[in-house]
Amino acid sequence: MVTQPDNPPDLPDDERDDADIDDLDTSSEAARDHAFDSITRKQERALLALLREPTIAKAAGVCDTSERTMHRWLNDENFSRVYRKARREAFGQAIGLTQHYAPLAVNTLATLMADKSTPAHARVTAATTLLKFGREGIELDDLAARVEALEQAAQVATGVGGRTGWR
Repeated sequence: MVTQPDNPPDLPDDERDDADIDDLDTSSEAARDHAFDSITRKQERALLALLREPTIAKAAGVCDTSERTMHRWLNDENFSRVYRKARREAFGQAIGLTQHYAPLAVNTLATLMADKSTPAHARVTAATTLLKFGREGIELDDLAARVEALEQAAQVATGVGGRTGWR
């Protein structure tokens, strides 16, 4: 039986209106990587606000920048690139969190499915969800094996030195 993880992470506070951009540590190595070197400190604060706030208007208010400036920066190629990279990294952390809690989620579904006191519709939904995710897992494994085989075939076809097998 799967148990709850020992150290659940701190989840974001629901009170975003009270958020202050100064609470964000932008001086640490984790927050300020090399991509941030290509934007100004004010743009960095705006980027962090964009990641934290639900709207551009709220992000602008938090970092004391006009909404027009935020839109101009978002249309700037360099700022946009850094912002997309930061969003991907933030999303990657969220994916890691879902993977961390996956065993607990599966255990919860299995418990609901097996509990005779759970309403029938909830038990059916839990069973359907488990079957769906199980099938999708198999499909992903199959797809990964096919991609690996194609990559190996491509390496064989290109041979040493990057030349293709075609002449």
